[in-house]
Amino acid sequence: MSTLIDPIRLAIPSKGHLYDGVVDLLRTAGYKVRRASDRQYEATISGQPRFHIVFMRPTDIVIQVQEGRCHLGVTGMDVYAEHAFEAEHASVVIPDLGYGGCRLVVAVPESWIDVSHIMDLVDLTTEFKIAGKTFRVSTKYPAVVRQYFRKWGIYYYQFVDSQGALELHPSLGIADIIVDLTSSGTTFKDNRLREIKGGTVLESAACLIGHAPSLSTLVAEGETGPLALLLDAIDGVKRSEGLLHLEVVGNPAAPGPGPETAAAVARYLCDQGAQQLVRGEVWDDQGQPGWRVTALVAASKLSACQRPLLALGASRIVGLPAQFVFDRDVPSTFNELRERLLRD
Repeated sequence: MSTLIDPIRLAIPSKGHLYDGVVDLLRTAGYKVRRASDRQYEATISGQPRFHIVFMRPTDIVIQVQEGRCHLGVTGMDVYAEHAFEAEHASVVIPDLGYGGCRLVVAVPESWIDVSHIMDLVDLTTEFKIAGKTFRVSTKYPAVVRQYFRKWGIYYYQFVDSQGALELHPSLGIADIIVDLTSSGTTFKDNRLREIKGGTVLESAACLIGHAPSLSTLVAEGETGPLALLLDAIDGVKRSEGLLHLEVVGNPAAPGPGPETAAAVARYLCDQGAQQLVRGEVWDDQGQPGWRVTALVAASKLSACQRPLLALGASRIVGLPAQFVFDRDVPSTFNELRERLLRD
């Protein structure tokens, strides 16, 4: 029988966008982090005595989860991937928490007009080697980049020990190219660099990782255990992102009330990409029958939909933010984790 883990240590980044994102996500999911000050490196979660929060650097989070000192951790997928080879006891629970999205890409000087694809680096690095020169690559992710280059048959290069901003390295002669994170590409452009085709090394986002042996113990606590409840809450929040719960009601006195109008409204909403459409009957305060259609719709589409819906016979349209969405037909993270652990 598994030994109860008490408390459950959850490591999250101490500052930056990874910190802000996970604190907002947890708060929306009903797990409010209580931290007295930015200088405090431990915290609690309101109403969740089993969880103990510790703050540290994203790289340290991978290490501490690997060692089992922390049972769960939030870090960047890029950071996890770089250290995955030495973190065999750390496992990804949720690969994308819905924020912190970026890409690890190969960027070359804009002046290199003959280098437009990753395959061009195969020839270029070979030319450097024949000429007795060293092709230098600045990156903070040597393990991930080495594996990626090997896949493309790129072998003749040397990594430059890189810290801080890398965008100046080519112009200063520190390196020939860089492999760095980007979200919009603006910083590359401002520093006269550009991405090359086929040069996306890794898609990254904030992710939840866990210490594999500890995950087995926590999963054994079942569907009412703290891990299941946390993962279910995160699932619900993620699936509700950008959605409104829409209610369209037809007044009995409105033009064309009845089943035909409700069907037309439902068809229109379906054409707009609405989900979970449900039709039903309603009655006003005088007992007069009407109709109602409910659905999940993208918040960005509601204002454009309101006039067509009114024209179809709707008398009232209400859109409320959907904080949680659960769907029987969508596998839960907890169930998938439990099945994966059973297979392993």
